[in-house]
Amino acid sequence: MSPIGDRPAIDPLLWLLQISDSALPIGSYSHSWGLETAIQGDRIVSAEQARQYLAGLLHQAIAPQEGAACALAHAYALRHDDRAFIALQAHLTAARWAEEPLKASLDLGQRLHRWAQSTWNLSCPETESLHHCAAFGWLCAEAGVGGADAVRAYLLGSMTNLVSAAVRLIPLGHSCGQQVLAQLHSEIAAVVPNCLAAESGDRLHNFAPLLERDCQAHRHLYTRLFQS
Repeated sequence: MSPIGDRPAIDPLLWLLQISDSALPIGSYSHSWGLETAIQGDRIVSAEQARQYLAGLLHQAIAPQEGAACALAHAYALRHDDRAFIALQAHLTAARWAEEPLKASLDLGQRLHRWAQSTWNLSCPETESLHHCAAFGWLCAEAGVGGADAVRAYLLGSMTNLVSAAVRLIPLGHSCGQQVLAQLHSEIAAVVPNCLAAESGDRLHNFAPLLERDCQAHRHLYTRLFQS
């Protein structure tokens, strides 16, 4: 579809629900972010172990890095601070040393951006690299979505994709997977304030060395269902 001429009226809630849907054609469902390696290594074999693993990733890696970056990008969009947004991309690139998740983050960011441009005439500042979490935050601000809601939606989407991978890999029943996701709601709510309190890109952090190892080892698995 070619870009539409005028920006259509946007209902922020409906827009947020659509952009957060795993059916959005950007390929988020095709990544396990190292979870496939952990499951093949028999370190996650039950729903409870999956819940504990994902809660740890949320608190130690996803929220303080990607969630905070989403919040920062949203704030930069409200201030029309293109320079800070572009600098944020460099921080996010430097924070990922495993090749597969770095490429996945950039691919998802570019696809999300292209979809927003072609469907809604929304765009991010021009930059050589565009990470998914930052694109999500900036575009949410452009669509009129509040910062806290943008972060909640981004984190829930991240957990949803990981639970979906666990359902297919462990495997778990779909109802069991949804129960795991529901149990993570309170964990997500607990980390949102810290994400919103981020002051700059150089304050992003994560501490999940085993995850990085699993991401790096993923390419060497004998069989793989996921791209990362």
